[in-house]
Amino acid sequence: MVNSATELKLQAIVPGQVGHIAVLTLSRPDVANAMSEALITELTEHLRAVAQQPDCRALVLRGRGKHFCAGADLAWMQAAATLDYAGNVKDAELLTALFESLANLPVPTVALVHGSAFGGAVGLAAACDVVLATEQAKFCLSEVKLGLIPAVILPYLVRKVQLGALRRWSLSGRLVSASEALAAGLVQRVVASTDVDLALREELNSLLAAAPEAQQAVKSLLNEVIATGAKQGPHTVAAIAKARVSKSGRDGLAAFFAKKSPPWAATLDPAWRLD
Repeated sequence: MVNSATELKLQAIVPGQVGHIAVLTLSRPDVANAMSEALITELTEHLRAVAQQPDCRALVLRGRGKHFCAGADLAWMQAAATLDYAGNVKDAELLTALFESLANLPVPTVALVHGSAFGGAVGLAAACDVVLATEQAKFCLSEVKLGLIPAVILPYLVRKVQLGALRRWSLSGRLVSASEALAAGLVQRVVASTDVDLALREELNSLLAAAPEAQQAVKSLLNEVIATGAKQGPHTVAAIAKARVSKSGRDGLAAFFAKKSPPWAATLDPAWRLD
């Protein structure tokens, strides 16, 4: 794309082998990667493209420059202020499509958060399966300070963040440190900025040890379990029965009893880095 607000690259797990990691970069560093209509549209398009990649094993979401994402673009916010109710509904539906595409991506997703993550950026983090944050990262649900609310991103936050912490954050618009976000469940690991590459490689290697078919099934079942209020039911029985007769299930058990590595197991090249 010309003047693209985002970048998508497919990086090989190991040169010469089938399989890759998708790296999706917010690329508006001059405005702290603020979310514009163009950025939202491009991100959604890229995510849909990744979902169709048969050999993709994981997606990494990051921001270029000093910040992960500063939330909504000022020009976009000013334009939204002139819209009527119907126009704002359409605007919100655009955002919903983005977050749903990210939350329902069939492969594991890892967000790398550094600098600031405000407003919708917190939603991007919450929609990812794993969040790695640098020690200096700051999160903020700043909407209430503008007379607004974090409505579209709330479902993803509720699924990850402790309710008491979420109430405090969303009602006050206070700054949240990486350590506080870790304690509340939004972040899964906090690392020094100098250790990001190592931490990401470790996280991806652990994901690459698992069966892609099983990971997709887990993500789907998690959504169903959440939607049904974490109640036991026929959906869990059907899910394990399906997994046991699946190719991954059969191959995995056969490899286990033969004391061999399963066919999907992979490890990143030791020199692997984000492009």
